[in-house]
Amino acid sequence: MSYTFVRKDAKKVIQKTRGLIQKYFKENGLKYAIFGKSEGLDSSVIAGLLSDLDGVKPIGVVMPCESDIETESIARIVLEHFSIPYLRVDLTREYHYLAGHFYSSEGVHGQLSNILKEYNDIKLMKALPHKKNRAKGNIKARLRMITLYHIAQLTGGLVVSTDNLSELWMGFWTLNGDVGDLSPIQYVWKGLEEYEIARALGVPEESIKAVPTDGLDVIPGGTDEDQLGLPYKDLDRVIVALLQNKFDGSGKWEDKEIDILSKRLSTKLKYDPERILHVARQMQRTVYKRNWPKNFRRDEIGLSAVDGMKI
Repeated sequence: MSYTFVRKDAKKVIQKTRGLIQKYFKENGLKYAIFGKSEGLDSSVIAGLLSDLDGVKPIGVVMPCESDIETESIARIVLEHFSIPYLRVDLTREYHYLAGHFYSSEGVHGQLSNILKEYNDIKLMKALPHKKNRAKGNIKARLRMITLYHIAQLTGGLVVSTDNLSELWMGFWTLNGDVGDLSPIQYVWKGLEEYEIARALGVPEESIKAVPTDGLDVIPGGTDEDQLGLPYKDLDRVIVALLQNKFDGSGKWEDKEIDILSKRLSTKLKYDPERILHVARQMQRTVYKRNWPKNFRRDEIGLSAVDGMKI
């Protein structure tokens, strides 16, 4: 029988999650919860979870950056629906300045090209133009991170992450960009569970129906599906099936073994094997992000254990 997640399940998750948020804030003497608000589902669910919560004072931050007016409008609708006060910080000018500076002949791009010449890394030099859109998109995410953490520091609060489990397994977030101190929905599947949670919270339909995008314009005018290869509900089913077959992107899976698994799951799930293979490859390519940061232990670098040190 296929996995189902219905309204009563969503209400239970909401109750438990809100309780955990309250507990965390109380135990750590916190008041203010700062979160970035776009038109998307993730930040709308966070808004719903933080609203009208005893001991927690949420502040939404709308951060347009070359954004569509409609997306900002939906963000405002959600925040006003949940009676959450918000700031608007337009980052377009700062983004244009940094991107222009980085990609000038005297900037990062020009200097890096010269260094790569010294290393005789012709392959990477040729690849730089193809990496540009994603790298520039990540500037936007990191500008938002700077803004959120600045506000959190001013209020003595913390930043609440809006990341979900589907994004985690696909490595679909920006390191040192899409981050937070508290992650209420990090282990919630977006396609299989989050939409039902959103409806149970009363998230406005404008946000529920909004086409998911990362707001970074990595693919100009593109959507999450363009980058991930499948709609979230289908993507979640593929990831779950891969995990249930002991594939998590790590380990020593041979290409042939992954091909065989993809074809077998294709028969079961009724999806194109190439799409399943795409998901598996993406999980492989981004395993380092799920293990980030990599810290070397004392024993690994030849230092004695702390409990063996005489002070």
